[in-house]
Amino acid sequence: MGISACLGRDARWPRDAIAATLTLLLGFGAGPGGSAHAQSDYNDWAQMRENAAVCTDQSQPLSRRVSSCTKVIDQGGVAKNDIAKIYLSLGQAFQESGDDQGALRNFNAAVKADPKNEQPWVGRANFYASKANFPLALEDYNAALKVNPKDPIVYDNRGNALNAMGDRDAAIADFGRAIALDPQDWIAYSNRAILHLGSGELNLAIADLSEVIRAEPSNGMAAYNRGTAYERSGQIDKALEDYRRAVHLLPSFAPASAAIGRLLKNKDPEEALAELSAAIALDAKSPALRSRANLYLALGRYDDALRDFDLVIANNGSDSIAFLDKGVAEEKMGNFAGAIRDYSHSIELAPAAAAYVDRGAAYVQMQQAEKAQADFKAALALEPANVPALLGQAQASYARKSMTESLVNYSQVLEVDPKNATAYFKRGNVHFDLREFAAALSDYSASLKLDPDQPVVLFNRSLAAARMGRLKEAAEDRQRALELDPQVSDDEEHSRKK
Repeated sequence: MGISACLGRDARWPRDAIAATLTLLLGFGAGPGGSAHAQSDYNDWAQMRENAAVCTDQSQPLSRRVSSCTKVIDQGGVAKNDIAKIYLSLGQAFQESGDDQGALRNFNAAVKADPKNEQPWVGRANFYASKANFPLALEDYNAALKVNPKDPIVYDNRGNALNAMGDRDAAIADFGRAIALDPQDWIAYSNRAILHLGSGELNLAIADLSEVIRAEPSNGMAAYNRGTAYERSGQIDKALEDYRRAVHLLPSFAPASAAIGRLLKNKDPEEALAELSAAIALDAKSPALRSRANLYLALGRYDDALRDFDLVIANNGSDSIAFLDKGVAEEKMGNFAGAIRDYSHSIELAPAAAAYVDRGAAYVQMQQAEKAQADFKAALALEPANVPALLGQAQASYARKSMTESLVNYSQVLEVDPKNATAYFKRGNVHFDLREFAAALSDYSASLKLDPDQPVVLFNRSLAAARMGRLKEAAEDRQRALELDPQVSDDEEHSRKK
């Protein structure tokens, strides 16, 4: 499950930054007198005033803003606080055009022109933050807050920078300061909630996001993120409600549909498939594709699962888990050679015990016991207490007719997992083959103590009891086995190998 409203959004300008209108630059002069010379001054003053207005109006075309700012600077004679705003606007324009050197040059000039003005510091800090130069951004945000310690938006931006530098606690503190200064700073609430989510402080995240949703009921991203918090805290019904709200408010936001599909996969598989498919239609590379593939696998729709796993792999050819899961689907369809090929791809990408175990099991099915044994040993080298690998090793030893080794292997399983009913049953079969009927009976009984309703184990225990002359017990076990499964085999050899 993901957190989609992210920190590090475009930096926010202070509320009074670069918002000049025709009232800007009144300090250029008091206006003309009555002479021709005064008329010329008036024209120059009016032209500068117009250029300044265009320069600081971000709705104007980029080229016109650059030209107007440059004319104001070239004309000269502008008060320092006003020229700082012109440099700041020009820096923004250069940044928008992709001229980082020109942008930084003008931001530097703005700071130099009026260091007691908050806005130039913030403008340059935002530029540094946009280039992921967070240490320099932090220095400038600090300078801005020395000038004006009561601007919540600067705390928001500094919080983003601190978080990017890995100082989560300091970032949370800054978002808290922003909220204290402006209780309606919903961006600060959202950003603080994201950090609480990331650190597992789910109740705090839910509280912050609930504040946002109360103020902004149409905020779909807040609904999605609160759904994530509810899901992680185990409040699935509330999570579903929020995810559905997010889908309604953000119909093109694939993660919300994917989340609904993920939560419904056990409760309502058909609706889950519909939601996952909706997410995939919005984003062909959505994680919903993997979720749908696994759901198809769980539903026994192996062809559909294989198709989706192929798409997952097409999106990311280095996805070792996708190859592993695809191998499982191939194996379920009886295509052991295909499964081995997929497991091998998974191992090449990222050697993992699970892939070795699954490939080993496929080799067992292909009656390639030596290769199976090698894979189970490779799995155990990675995870010495891996029970499926220990069971597989024991089974491979049995397939190779190494009965003594198989007994040792099953005993190793039981050392790791003393309540493994399967290991007792399988070890009982080995004892039976060795004609150690008392030991076989003991193991079958241990298995049944852990799980009494195993018809095959009951049937096999009846065989061991019969070999020992305990015919009454044998008859009772046989009758009980047939009650549980009327189809339990009468074929002694077949039953013992189940």
